[in-house]
Amino acid sequence: MDMHKIMIVDDDPNICEIVQVYCEREGFICSYSYSGAEAMKLLASFEPDLIVLDVLLANENGIDWCRNARIYTNAPIVFLSSREEDEVKISALSYGGDDYVTKPFSPGVLMAKIKAHLRRVSTGRREQLLELPGLTLDYYAQSVIMGSETIFLTKKEFSLLSYLAQNVNRVVTVDTLFQLIWGMESLEDTRTVAVHISNLRKKIEADPVNPERIITIRGAGYMLVARSALQART
Repeated sequence: MDMHKIMIVDDDPNICEIVQVYCEREGFICSYSYSGAEAMKLLASFEPDLIVLDVLLANENGIDWCRNARIYTNAPIVFLSSREEDEVKISALSYGGDDYVTKPFSPGVLMAKIKAHLRRVSTGRREQLLELPGLTLDYYAQSVIMGSETIFLTKKEFSLLSYLAQNVNRVVTVDTLFQLIWGMESLEDTRTVAVHISNLRKKIEADPVNPERIITIRGAGYMLVARSALQART
């Protein structure tokens, strides 16, 4: 059974140490950061299953950090804060937080909340994977797994790849992608689809200029080609 990874983001070393000690007693793997900038780098390399985040980081707003982090991860985020105002709690939960614990806190209560969130996201974990020849989409981490490499995508990139994957080896029109992902009321236009497809190709294609996975069907749209189909064509 894999051990869960907990990431702690707090500018108070004592808080980081306390949370780490209690997490490791539960058999979790921990890593921590004292600043938002360092934490964003750690997010990509550590790939946490859950994040414990301070609302007030030094020179930074933890809620803003949470909102930016949601581009790269769907891991539960449990806020820690000395702020008890309802508007702060509402903002934290509205911008990507999953729970809110006020300081001073009970380590036992915090651990109970952490384990509850981990149980929730672990349930049906396999159902959150879409496996295709040569790549696997991970809906929980909002990433694509290719071999031993995990590539994190933006929300729009993942949405594009997800819909193409659900229609693998079939052409999907640009209008369909735009309406499904951006919506009819978007201020963008359909040209933004090509921009995001280009960015996506840079992440998953060996040669983005000559793509073999996401191919353009001129005058029609785009198609995600499964590796088995690629091999059949060669």
